[in-house]
Amino acid sequence: MENVSEKKDIWNYFYYFIIYSIIGFFMETFFALVTKGVIESRQSFLYGPFCMIYGVGAIAMIIILRNERRIPALFFGGLVIGGIVEYYSSLICEIMFGVKWWDYSNMLLNIHGRTCLFYLVSWGILGIILIKYVNPKVDEFLSNITKQTNLKTFRILGNVFIMVLIFDAFITGYALRAFYVRVSNEYDLNVNDRANVNKEYNNIYSDMRLSGIIYKYFDDEKMLKTFPNLKIEDANKNMIYVEGLLEDIQPYYFRVGKK
Repeated sequence: MENVSEKKDIWNYFYYFIIYSIIGFFMETFFALVTKGVIESRQSFLYGPFCMIYGVGAIAMIIILRNERRIPALFFGGLVIGGIVEYYSSLICEIMFGVKWWDYSNMLLNIHGRTCLFYLVSWGILGIILIKYVNPKVDEFLSNITKQTNLKTFRILGNVFIMVLIFDAFITGYALRAFYVRVSNEYDLNVNDRANVNKEYNNIYSDMRLSGIIYKYFDDEKMLKTFPNLKIEDANKNMIYVEGLLEDIQPYYFRVGKK
């Protein structure tokens, strides 16, 4: 029984990622509506309503804080864990794809523009809500699902989700990199890795078949509407908003009221 319980617990973490990534997607969508007056994409992947940072952040908090009940400890733990996840998520994406999803350089007490006081406090509050109120309900929901099906079905569904997410992540990573080198080259941006960018651009877009597929499925409109807040930092540390380069493309789905 202990072995089955452990296996179920491992699979629960994957389902946590799915559930909290989706919850994060809707939270971010609502936040954009309130702060910017637009309904825009807040996806981490090209396909599916997943905001990955919330899934990763939730799993890290659950692993570290799930047995904690003191409010101050949950707040501080959520603040630290969320801040670390946010900081390194931004850094990894910059290194791998050359783009930034967010930049908090103009906000109070920011750390390299990757996280800041406002969002650190927000992570702390989310840590309290997650551990004390939300995750117990999610555990109950997952437990009911396994009772109504069985562990084997639970794992099969998990495997299907894993394969879909891996494929989505791979396609997203490739499309983002191709988009970055395309924008950097075509708009003559002074990026740090300019020589490599030019080489990648020639390798990708000199292949007519490959470039045809990219322009069909990952053209500028598709990429900007899926990732409307992308930014590129040039060699002089200037932040270039991709939205400002592609002025003819509306980066959101719907605006509420007048601009």
